[in-house]
Amino acid sequence: MKLSKKMSSAAAALILSGSIWASPADAAGTFRDISSEYWAYPQIAKMADRGIITGFEDGTFRAGATVTRAQSAIFIGRALNVNTNQAKAPAFQDISPLGTAAYPYIAALTERGVFSKADHFHPNRTLTRAELAKIMVTAFSLPEAKGPDFTDVPDSHWAAKYIDALAAAGITSGTSPTTFSPDGQVTRGQLAVFINNALNDKQPNDQVEEVTALKQTKEPAADTHFEMEKQILNLVNQERAKTGAAPLKFAADVEKVAQLKSEDMMKNNYFDHNSPTYGSPFKMMDQFGVAYTFAGENIAAGYSTAEAVMKGWMNSPGHRANILNPNYTEIGIGIAKGGEYGTYYTQMFVKR
Repeated sequence: MKLSKKMSSAAAALILSGSIWASPADAAGTFRDISSEYWAYPQIAKMADRGIITGFEDGTFRAGATVTRAQSAIFIGRALNVNTNQAKAPAFQDISPLGTAAYPYIAALTERGVFSKADHFHPNRTLTRAELAKIMVTAFSLPEAKGPDFTDVPDSHWAAKYIDALAAAGITSGTSPTTFSPDGQVTRGQLAVFINNALNDKQPNDQVEEVTALKQTKEPAADTHFEMEKQILNLVNQERAKTGAAPLKFAADVEKVAQLKSEDMMKNNYFDHNSPTYGSPFKMMDQFGVAYTFAGENIAAGYSTAEAVMKGWMNSPGHRANILNPNYTEIGIGIAKGGEYGTYYTQMFVKR
């Protein structure tokens, strides 16, 4: 839940929130027009579960439908988790903040140089494969490289270097062993595959490595949160034991992500499951390479002791359900001190 800054300090001091996230297979199954036999099903499933691609109100995905330039901006903007709140208004005369849901993504990506600055954006124009190659290479900062020789992409083609880079990165193998079809239209299913492949190629683990290095330089006794994290883990397992649920094991990779989430809430002065930096807990775990079949998150702020924050969680049905859920087998706990609410807590639960 979100709190107004006009709340009294007493009311704002102790807050918490919890959420249960479904396994990846669940979201993919919501598209009634795609079966598990469809050639792009795995990629569509993963991108849908991460919230990067979405379907239509009738429950379909329409994988064979063509993609417009506006739709590509939304999907790629979500994949990159672009900040849509601070982008400058682009000079395009054919789009406006009120005219298209893609506007904030178009603005952010144009500021990054993904879309060229011009008088018109042509939001409803169907995207060609050559255009997508340029957008993908620019958006994901793919290095220049030489891919396979496509007979329909001469060196003089305006998009040749982008198509080369895209193919060399393994994001596409072309429409045949010898052709790329640069003027061909991009389908929604193809775009899901392209984005999935690009994200697999680009693994943003720098921040996890930084946290790992930082923790390795400190003795446990010097880590002010180490003892509190242990206390919370012990209290969690005491509560689980009362219901017959197996104890949760500490997972170092999950702890790193939970710590980043608490630090992010503290530094950016917000309290929400959806991070302006990383997106949802679901996306964040994916981003930092945490594998899971089930995952959940509890967050809290303002409590001063392990016992107090655990009491708050256990007195809330949703948080209690996460803590006692027998599906979970591992946990990561992150604590950050500072910011508006004093101390921020994150519990991340997973089953591999």
